[in-house]
Amino acid sequence: MLLLVFALPEEARAVRRRIRVAPGREYKRTLPGSRGEFAGQEVVLGFVGIGAADIAELEASIELIKPRLVISSGFAGATRSLLEAGDFVLSTNYTDADIAKTLRQQNMIDAAGAFAQVQRVASISDKWILNRSQGALAVDMESKAIADLCQRQGLALVTARMISDGIDQTIPAIFSKGKFSGFKDLGDAAAFAARMLPLTGKLADRLEALIGVLPQHR
Repeated sequence: MLLLVFALPEEARAVRRRIRVAPGREYKRTLPGSRGEFAGQEVVLGFVGIGAADIAELEASIELIKPRLVISSGFAGATRSLLEAGDFVLSTNYTDADIAKTLRQQNMIDAAGAFAQVQRVASISDKWILNRSQGALAVDMESKAIADLCQRQGLALVTARMISDGIDQTIPAIFSKGKFSGFKDLGDAAAFAARMLPLTGKLADRLEALIGVLPQHR
């Protein structure tokens, strides 16, 4: 069984719609309809919250379902200038080396490199600093915490996310800080939300393809 982990249910919207659910097989610690077949394998969805706030609940779910592989996914901010929204990127520091090699050989990803985890939504200046100081490929708020959990549990891990914002783009303040200071913020938020909706479908496409080249976990 595979465990697909996201920060929020909204990120997994398209994935969840594609899961074929067997009646009566849902787990109490996952959302209804979040266990079934996806990309030809049995999967369970898990959610860790923004900034991995619900990591303890995810650990309890892992102990309950005992997955053979964890795929940590969702969205991330780019910290390299050539990446753009919709690119599917692999974390080399939070993915098992053998699996990363397979995915790169199969051309399943648009770029691979180190992910950086931050405590708050990264600004444009934050992303440039991470680029220069760490050589990071992307930034998010959960991947390291999920990787640490998998290491404790002795679980194989793949960390692959879709870029939501380029290195010179920001997430609207209404999403990142819960602040609303005028109609421009509202317009920016509406435009960002409209852009993200199709990206959830594209993310589901890429995850289906990724799972399809991991026969050792069938």
